[in-house]
Amino acid sequence: MLNLLKCSCLAFVLASLSCANIFAENFEKLGDDAVAIEIDSNVVDAPAYDELGSIVGWNRYSGDTAFSINEWKRWWQYISLKQPVVMKWMNNLYLRIYPKNEVFRSIFVRGIYDPNLVVMINTLLPNGGVFLDIGSNMGYCSLLMSKAVGEDGRILAVEPSERDFLRLVDNVNLNRLDNVSVYRLAISDKIGKTNISIATEERSALNTLGTEFSNRGIEKVKTEEVDVTTLDAFVEEEDLDRVDVIKMDIEGSESKALNGAIDTIEKYRPALIIGVNENSLKANGSSIEEIEKILRDLRYKIYYLEETPVFSLKEITDLREVKGNIVVCLHESFVPPILPQPKKEEFLEKLKQFFTR
Repeated sequence: MLNLLKCSCLAFVLASLSCANIFAENFEKLGDDAVAIEIDSNVVDAPAYDELGSIVGWNRYSGDTAFSINEWKRWWQYISLKQPVVMKWMNNLYLRIYPKNEVFRSIFVRGIYDPNLVVMINTLLPNGGVFLDIGSNMGYCSLLMSKAVGEDGRILAVEPSERDFLRLVDNVNLNRLDNVSVYRLAISDKIGKTNISIATEERSALNTLGTEFSNRGIEKVKTEEVDVTTLDAFVEEEDLDRVDVIKMDIEGSESKALNGAIDTIEKYRPALIIGVNENSLKANGSSIEEIEKILRDLRYKIYYLEETPVFSLKEITDLREVKGNIVVCLHESFVPPILPQPKKEEFLEKLKQFFTR
């Protein structure tokens, strides 16, 4: 039955759109004169995940497998892709989907990548707020949060890899997002030039400034030289008068980025969403203990997302206790917010979703 289903799904061929050849200068924001990409009438519909919400055990929706008939169909459609396609996403957003990429695969099959992360950011980010997306990749967090901050807010999306930066620019233009500015930059504890190791298309989220990738067996495609700056210098250059949330998932450069952001953090006390991966940190000459010391010295408390019995932020006293690789850090004067809870679905609803979602 399953083999028959898989074979039948191979018959579905998705129309494709060529990736726009968009270029931007280093350090320059996306200007008003940027060419907006016209959305072709041939757009792929999104899966049924159309409202941002938490998912218990979200990794099972990372796109390397499927859990309903429709997801199996979309999974086979995705692996059959030869060219990029535009998908109509949630919140009236559009996203250009690329083949052979784990993040795009997840979004195409299930409708989201790391939903619990974006739900946390969405909860912490006020309307009219300022969000610094450090390590934006192709911009899925920035796109979603552009709706959260509204017209009066600002999203500053920073991505050093040329491949992923051009996709970020593309997606911002595709949606004509005036409140999102993009920068091809690396963030660290110095100003100048640095090198970034570029991972394969499949694992593009693992690009790193370090000497090794966080996972073994990842092939390095090439090395790129890129401008590097500190968050303190960046915030001053952009003349920001507030910073509400900083997300930095930058494959081992987090401690250096924090050391270059001390003034900004002390002044604005933003919520910090930080990736913590021991292998990546070690490849960058850092450690979990160093990150924890920086945060404690700044009088920040560290939390991780606990999924049972309810979704909540649980404080941890030792960063090595963290489950997963993303932690939420809040100044000691802040009370952790109440997170939206996953929808409880009855058996009949789950059965319906198996055939329709």
